[in-house]
Amino acid sequence: MGIILKRFVKDIQQGKIVCGVCVSLNDPAVSELVGMAGYDFVWIEGEHGAMGRAEMQNLMIGAHAGGAAAMIRVPYLDAALVRPVLDMGPDIIGFPFINSKEDAEKAVSICTYPPEGVRGWNPQRAGHYGQMGQSAYVDVAQEETLKMMIIEQEEGFHNIEEIVQVEGVDIIVLGPGDLSVEMGLKGIQTDQRIKDMMNYAADVCTKYHKPFLVWPSMAEESLKEWADKGASLFGFPQDSFFISQAIMKLWPEYEKAIPEEKRSTRNRRKY
Repeated sequence: MGIILKRFVKDIQQGKIVCGVCVSLNDPAVSELVGMAGYDFVWIEGEHGAMGRAEMQNLMIGAHAGGAAAMIRVPYLDAALVRPVLDMGPDIIGFPFINSKEDAEKAVSICTYPPEGVRGWNPQRAGHYGQMGQSAYVDVAQEETLKMMIIEQEEGFHNIEEIVQVEGVDIIVLGPGDLSVEMGLKGIQTDQRIKDMMNYAADVCTKYHKPFLVWPSMAEESLKEWADKGASLFGFPQDSFFISQAIMKLWPEYEKAIPEEKRSTRNRRKY
């Protein structure tokens, strides 16, 4: 286990909260600056957007250059897709739409070499580009990449107690976004039904001492609430959102200072 992941795991084991930012832009400088800013991990968004394999690996390299753990969410539960990602050497790999014990067992199997699993053998960056003995990597592979199950549909929340007990599952993510869409709430996450399911899942994770990740707002109240509920990881979305918000904050000052008749006619504020 590398130095960065060792620190990450040690902090969680000591009851500390680790924080990260979701990165969807393809420039590795973005993941590097997240790490340099002091965040513990970079959530590399491999499920949504235009990211390809090369960009994934470059963002991992950027995260490590900044001192942060590289966490990647793959698009779906498929061995052929996951094998090359594992060979890139992520610290944490996340699987979306985990809804059952069987889903979690399949995800762990994909990350595990035979005879216990189905992972293909030929690590690239994960094996230090051949500088680590190939058999030596096989011996430590299970602890080199943590397995993270993303619970984001009603079925998954109902089956959370079985999922957290699957051997090899290291981290649980509680995802209210897809859950709210599935429930017809169009991404609105403040509905009491969402809160109840999130709270239930948090209680189950705490009961089984399973670290779990949530997406609090940056408000002090939200951060304290989830800290009190036992969350071990905070995720904050997302690089492109942060940039957009920072840019849009300029407009009120501009509009306040410049009379309307002197502004350009372009509609700058569509949403």
